[in-house]
Amino acid sequence: MRIALFLTGLLGVFSLMPNAALADDDDARSSTRQTNPNTDPDILQLDQTGQRLAGIQTQTLTAVQQTPEFAAYGTVLNPEPLLNIRQQFLAASAQQDSAKARYSEAAQNLNRTRDLHQHDIVSTRRLQEQQAIWQADKANLASNSYQQQLIAANSRLLWGDTLSNWFTKAQDKNAIQLLEHRAQLLQITLPANSQLDPSVNVIHIHERGLRQAALPAILISSAPQVDPVSQGPRYFFKCADCRLPFGTHITAWIPEGGRADSGVTIPQSALIWHLGQAFAFIKTDANHFSRCALNHYSGNSQGYFVADGLPPGAEIVTTGAQTLLSQQLKGLIPDEDKD
Repeated sequence: MRIALFLTGLLGVFSLMPNAALADDDDARSSTRQTNPNTDPDILQLDQTGQRLAGIQTQTLTAVQQTPEFAAYGTVLNPEPLLNIRQQFLAASAQQDSAKARYSEAAQNLNRTRDLHQHDIVSTRRLQEQQAIWQADKANLASNSYQQQLIAANSRLLWGDTLSNWFTKAQDKNAIQLLEHRAQLLQITLPANSQLDPSVNVIHIHERGLRQAALPAILISSAPQVDPVSQGPRYFFKCADCRLPFGTHITAWIPEGGRADSGVTIPQSALIWHLGQAFAFIKTDANHFSRCALNHYSGNSQGYFVADGLPPGAEIVTTGAQTLLSQQLKGLIPDEDKD
């Protein structure tokens, strides 16, 4: 009986030992977590060797000012209709010059005949014939003048004063640039109930909507007609650097005018994405990097303009930002999940 009771107690002791061991192990892990508390998840530490291996490069941000922009759309126009107007107007001008010469000659002949008639050298019939010739040449001169005015008026209804003046001159450098494909004519349609700020003379355009690769275009004039669908106002621009097929649809970035916004410009490679949010890394000291969320930014020719969140003078990571993000996210994984 005593032996049975001894064996039963001994088995109870051994059955309790695994639970005690597990409790000691949990205490050890709990102690480890307490001695290594969580730090700011947006801060990453990386020594100089790690930075060299990751190819980290940085640049110091400088303060810039940028005028706010909004997007509009347009088309590369074929200048053939303007070429036809030019040909018609120059042909009418040549006829006008010819009619003017005939009228001048008829006026001189009439004066001469009138003098001879006063001295009874020519008959009254001859004077009347000369007067009829003069009247016909005068009417022909007026008709050619009306034809020129009609061509110019029709052109202004479609193209406005500036383009019409360019293409109704015998020699105009702007018209020649468009006709010789050394520049291209653009028509930009603004959203309805908007207009171009009077201070805006230059916009930027690109056929694939890439703001960083956009080319400048210079304002020519407003168009006489609005867009028939959107009812938005239209404007004509000239792009000296464009070499696009006629009819190409383009995106335009229009300065809003007024006061410029202050901020910084970061290169395209500095911006990274995670879970739909844009970020950039700032080097805070020799071995630490801080991840900053970018809530308000816009593209420009140098990369992205950031109005807030990145102070001038900060050292932004331009190469290796994606590597830093991967390393930071890896550090957020619990140790038990890594095994």
